[in-house]
Amino acid sequence: MSRTVVAASAGLFCAASALFVAGTARAETAAEFYGKNSLTMVIGYNPGGTYDIYARMAAKYMQKHLPGQPNIVPKNIPGVGGGRAANYLHEQGLKDGSMIGVISQNVALQQVLKHRAVRYDARRFHWIGRMTSAVEATIVWHTVPVKTIADARRREVVLAGTSAGSSTDTNPRLMNTFAGTKFKIVLGYKGTTGGMLAMERGEVEGSLAVVQNLVIQKPDWIRDRKITLLVQYSQKRHKAFPDAPAMVEFGDTPEDKEILNLYGSTAEVGRSVMAPPGVPADRLAALRKAFDAMLKDPDFLAEMRKRKMELDPLTGDEVQALIDRIFAISPGAATRAAAARK
Repeated sequence: MSRTVVAASAGLFCAASALFVAGTARAETAAEFYGKNSLTMVIGYNPGGTYDIYARMAAKYMQKHLPGQPNIVPKNIPGVGGGRAANYLHEQGLKDGSMIGVISQNVALQQVLKHRAVRYDARRFHWIGRMTSAVEATIVWHTVPVKTIADARRREVVLAGTSAGSSTDTNPRLMNTFAGTKFKIVLGYKGTTGGMLAMERGEVEGSLAVVQNLVIQKPDWIRDRKITLLVQYSQKRHKAFPDAPAMVEFGDTPEDKEILNLYGSTAEVGRSVMAPPGVPADRLAALRKAFDAMLKDPDFLAEMRKRKMELDPLTGDEVQALIDRIFAISPGAATRAAAARK
């Protein structure tokens, strides 16, 4: 090869290297990116429920604390108990930091149990932070002569459910298995709202309810003692119902308790904000910083108080650690946990 060709090749290599270095130096910062791009908030449930309410609150106030204050536009993708949105974010969600979501609190549980609809890996999601825990509970109407779990062991209690495999179906069955209750689930009701309405009408004796929904939407039921809360599907008792046992208080063996802790972990995931895998580190840091700043925003806190919405936050790192702990369940307990829900 001639000296002229070698020199020309070397020149081209140096020029290309210079362009690469210059391009790297001009890489878009998080501030530049959010200064010119809007975001989408994917919500795994229909409008009106607590997932939707909390997600829209996060969208409204996180944008104030991102560089450039970009719009965050809510987008509901309901279906498969929140699983459709989780699959969408994992497989199709934009990985550039312009898409975030609030998906099912069962997202890790369903993966551990090898649910056939799961096509995501919850460990690869980037968790931004939790707004609140979300405790579900079995409640019965005040006219029903069942006031404790001991009563429910002696007498059949007819509960409203939505669909097979939902928490309205699974949680009472777990209590039948591990606590000896006699819950009978009647499926086909539209959401927990439909179940509670059926209970109020006397079609069934009880229903599953989200404690947060009771506090916000049915304070008279609590004040006037129109309901009895039998068990909370969580790892600890909710402060509003300190006398009602948590599911983890049952179970005869360490493995029983491990299984009940697995199911109770969903309440701890609660209403958390997350992002798809692959978001650049600096943009994830900006999202987490905006979330943390939102939690201290006086306007946000004032609206939360006005709406009587609970705030029980965790940082993104804390939610990430919680997800990892869920996957630490022993193989034997995981197999039994999957069988117990059927």
